[in-house]
Amino acid sequence: MQWYQYYLIGRDEIMQKTKYILYIATVAKKHICQFHLPYLKWFQNNGFIVHVCAGDDFEAGDSHEIAYCDKFYPIEFSRSPFSPQNAKAYRQLKEIISAHDYELIHCHTPVASVIGRFAAKQVRKNHHTTVLYTTHGFHFFHGAPKSSKLYYLVEKLMIPCTDGLITINREDYEAAKRMCDGKNCEVYYIHGMGVDTERIRNMPVSKAELKQRLGIPQEAFVLLSVSELNANKNLKTSLCAFAKLKYRNLYYLICGTGDMQENYHQLAEKLGISDRVIFLGYRYDIFEIVHIADLFLFPSLREGLGLSPIEAMSAGVPIIASDIRGVQEYAVNGKNSILLSPNDIDGFANAIDKLYSNRELLEYLSANALESVKPFDISDSLQAMEQIYCKYLGIKVEELKTEETVMPV
Repeated sequence: MQWYQYYLIGRDEIMQKTKYILYIATVAKKHICQFHLPYLKWFQNNGFIVHVCAGDDFEAGDSHEIAYCDKFYPIEFSRSPFSPQNAKAYRQLKEIISAHDYELIHCHTPVASVIGRFAAKQVRKNHHTTVLYTTHGFHFFHGAPKSSKLYYLVEKLMIPCTDGLITINREDYEAAKRMCDGKNCEVYYIHGMGVDTERIRNMPVSKAELKQRLGIPQEAFVLLSVSELNANKNLKTSLCAFAKLKYRNLYYLICGTGDMQENYHQLAEKLGISDRVIFLGYRYDIFEIVHIADLFLFPSLREGLGLSPIEAMSAGVPIIASDIRGVQEYAVNGKNSILLSPNDIDGFANAIDKLYSNRELLEYLSANALESVKPFDISDSLQAMEQIYCKYLGIKVEELKTEETVMPV
C-alpha cells in the first residue's frame, strides 16, 4: 500500500491521513482512461488514494494499468440492465466499498452508476460517504423511443442514493433539476469532461509523413470518424453517404473498435468503397490524425456531448454531424458545422460534396470551429469539477496544491 500525506495549508500543524476516492464505470480503457485521467491525477496530487472499479476492456499488449490509479479492481458490468452478471458485480462492489473508508465515490455510465450507488447506500448512510453521479447522456431525451421511460424511472429512483448529479448538456441539466426537485441532491452542469484544446491545436505533425504511413495519397481529401463502432454511432449513414460520391481522391478514415466492426467492414465491401475506407482500429495518436482530416463525420443517434468532434474542431476541422442533444452544445449549423438528421444519407453526401467543392466555406467553418471549442477546454472542466469536489470534501480551493493542467500522454 502506498501512503500519501494530505496537506492543508494555513493550519498550525500538518494533518496526515489516508483518504480514499473511488471511481466506478462500466469499462476502464474506453471510459476511465479516455475521460477521467486528469481527475484521478487531481486527486493524487492533493493527497488522496485513488481506486477504480471498472470492467477490464484492455486488449492484448496493453499494460492493464490505469494512470494515477493506486488500485484497479476489475469488475465485469453488463450493459444490459437485466443480466445476471450485474448481480455478481453488485456483490463484488459492495464488498470493496465496505472494506474501505471512502471519502467520495464518483459513479459513471448508466448501469455501473446504478449498481455503484445502490452498493454504496449503506456507507453513505452510516459513514456519510459522498456519492456523486455524472451522467454522460441520459438514455431518455427529447425524441427518444417510449422504451426510454424505463431509464427515466430508474434514474429517478436512484436520486435518494445520490448527493450530487453532474450533467454535461443543457437538456439533461433541465431534466435532472426536475427529477431532483425537493430531493437532497444537488444538480450541476459542466462543459463535459474536457478536451486539451491547446495541445491538439499546437500538436506538431508531419502531414505528409503521416499520410504516407497510413497509406493515403498526399493529394487526398480526408474524411474522419472517431468513435466506438456500435449501432448508436450509426456509421452506416456516413459509409453510405461516402459511397454516393464519385471523387476518387476522397478517403475515409475510421478510428475505433466495437461490436459492429465486422458489419461496417462488410458494408464497405458491399458498397464498393473498401479501397478508400481505412479502418485504423483503436488509436493512441488521434491528436495527430485529426490534423490530416479535412472533414469530421459524426452521424450518431444519441450523445451526451461527444468529445471526438470537439477534438477535431480543436484542430480546425469542421464537422458534419447529427442535429441532436449534446452535439448542439458546440455545433452551430452553418457556422462551424453542418447539422443533419442522423439517418439523412443524401444530406450527409450533399454536405460532403458542398464542402469538398467550396473551399472558401470550408475555411470559414474551420476558423469558427477553432473558436467554438474554447469553453470545452480541460482546464475549464477541471476547475468546475474541482469546485464540486471541494464542496463535498470540505476543502477550500485556495488550500489545494496547484500545477499546470495537462492531459496525460
